[in-house]
Amino acid sequence: MSENTTTVTDNDTNAQVAAVGTLEHLDPHTLELETNVRDDAALDADFVASIKEHGVLNPIAAVRGHDGVVRVRAGQRRTLAAREAGLTSVPVYVRPAGATDDKAQVVERVSEQIVENDRRRELTEAQRARGIQQMLDAGASVTKVAKKLSIGRDTVKSVATAAGSQAAMEALDAGQLSLSEAAVLSEFDDDPDAIMRLLEVAGTNRFEHRVAEIRQDRAAQQAYQEAAASYTEQGYTVVEDFPAYGDTTCVELRYLRTPEGEAATDEHVTDPAHWAVCLTEVEGYVDTETGEPVDAHDIDWHARFSATVAEGKHDPSSVTEVVVWEADWLCTDYAAAGLVLCDSLAKRVEALAREDSDHHADDSSDQDAEAREAAAAEAARRERRKVIALNKLGEAAQQVRRQFITDKILARKTAPKGAAMFVASCLTRDVRLIEEHHGGQISAELLGASDSTAVTKMVAELPATGDGRAQVITLALVLGALEARTGKDAWRGSGWGHYVGAAELLRFLADNGYPLADIERVILGEQTADALYDSLTEQSEPAEDD
Repeated sequence: MSENTTTVTDNDTNAQVAAVGTLEHLDPHTLELETNVRDDAALDADFVASIKEHGVLNPIAAVRGHDGVVRVRAGQRRTLAAREAGLTSVPVYVRPAGATDDKAQVVERVSEQIVENDRRRELTEAQRARGIQQMLDAGASVTKVAKKLSIGRDTVKSVATAAGSQAAMEALDAGQLSLSEAAVLSEFDDDPDAIMRLLEVAGTNRFEHRVAEIRQDRAAQQAYQEAAASYTEQGYTVVEDFPAYGDTTCVELRYLRTPEGEAATDEHVTDPAHWAVCLTEVEGYVDTETGEPVDAHDIDWHARFSATVAEGKHDPSSVTEVVVWEADWLCTDYAAAGLVLCDSLAKRVEALAREDSDHHADDSSDQDAEAREAAAAEAARRERRKVIALNKLGEAAQQVRRQFITDKILARKTAPKGAAMFVASCLTRDVRLIEEHHGGQISAELLGASDSTAVTKMVAELPATGDGRAQVITLALVLGALEARTGKDAWRGSGWGHYVGAAELLRFLADNGYPLADIERVILGEQTADALYDSLTEQSEPAEDD
């Protein structure tokens, strides 16, 4: 039964044929689907949910054949979704069949189906975001908007976040990034350099890694500024790098002596007017419970591989690694500070002042030794900077990697393809794997549990049909143990003595869709640590003016 509500005239492009159509409300189950050039309707749950929530908003286009049957010409997805959603009435714009012979009908049907699909223009991400924001501004809750649009709550929240960022909305307008990426971009509104770095990888699988790396950089920079402030507040000058050897306007404390020839010490750093400080980031440890500093030599690192801790030593699991800013003093006026240069530096300065070639020749061996010492010191500083920089990348990658394991691997009802072979290979090659490194706690965290006891309960509560999920939990135990062996410094090859470790973990994850970070490629031998560090230093150097 139909209800004719509107009569319209449909002209062809040459204005020669006029066909009267009617807008009718019909049961989608009574409609017959014509052959369609879209050979895969590809219905998805979100589309069906949208049809169930709103009904069919755009009328389905159909023709009524000479036999009286209404056949869908454009709108097969809407028809199928309406059936699946349980609708009993949908709007249908029905026209009489135009062509009379079979071949003409095919030409008419196919041309209309192609044109109907080709002439659509999807909303841009920016337009969609502004529309969602209008709904939120009108008082709709996140939950209501998500239901109305059949999208996730997280997507709505992303829009609410991105809409407040001019940079994010401009990037959306330009089609440079997705809604979820735009929400992240808004976090860095006050940092044009960070925004540029993120836009470089928007739309790629490098985006999450870049976000984690930038967050690490910002945290380190904030820590540096706080450390520097503690010295500037006392009147000291903070410099970013060490002076060149022989620069008497800024001399390292180790090259200074008292008038009596004794080595200068921190006790001689008294007047801030004569001193500067260079802060170097180093790794230190504190007791996790008390916060008290712990010397690295007082930690029983062997306890990572056994259940016992040496007497008088700290268990590695009881300490937390922290950043410590080590101060190196530089004297900007050693004479005013009551100090003198060490003999080797004094001779070098005197020789340069006199421009005495003979003296240069006589002292060439001393100067060569000094040059070697200075070069060695700089090489040591570079190596220390490299370790710090690459460890930060390792820590950033760890955050992204563990989130991937939780969301993409362990949230499944069944283990991914190849998981059983992977678990069997790891456990048969290294039978003590899940007993070491306190990996049980990491496994629990990856599963969203508080501790190993909670994981045990998780298994005990599985139904008799829970074999699939049980395999996922078993995989979690292996992944957690391997994660425990994949510290932020795993790029240094610190897995000596292990049969399985970081490399096996990364290869398994990569095979399951995980995008490797550059630092993880170093672990796999696809890139060298020095090459990666050199690329980082090149990126951080300011561009030269043309």
